[in-house]
Amino acid sequence: MKNKRQNYCQVYNNAIKKLNDYKPKIKYSTRWLYIYLNLLEHRFAGQNEDFFFRSIDDIQKDIHMGRRQVISGIKTLEALSLIHTWQMHWVDKVTKKKSEKHITAFRILNV
Repeated sequence: MKNKRQNYCQVYNNAIKKLNDYKPKIKYSTRWLYIYLNLLEHRFAGQNEDFFFRSIDDIQKDIHMGRRQVISGIKTLEALSLIHTWQMHWVDKVTKKKSEKHITAFRILNV
C-alpha cells in the first residue's frame, strides 16, 4: 500500500503477538526477517498465487544478515507456524524448462 511517498507493510497482529509471547525470546533478526518476508509477499505474490520465491542468498544480501541468521530465522518462523517454505524450480515461460537450481518458495500463513 502506498500513500504520499510512504510505504506501509501489513502484518498480522496475532503473528506479532506470537513473536512477542514466545519463550525463549525471539531474536530481533528473526523478527526483522518476518517483517521483510511480509514485505516481499506484498510485492511479489499476485492474485493467482499466494506465495513468492526468493533465494537465501538474495534475502541475505537484501537485509544484510549472515547466512546462518537467515536460515535459523526461517526455521524459527516455520516452527511458530508463521511461514511455510518449500524448494521449487523456476520454470521458463517460453521454453517450459525447469531451472537447474532450487529456489526457496515462501508462503506467509494466516495466524
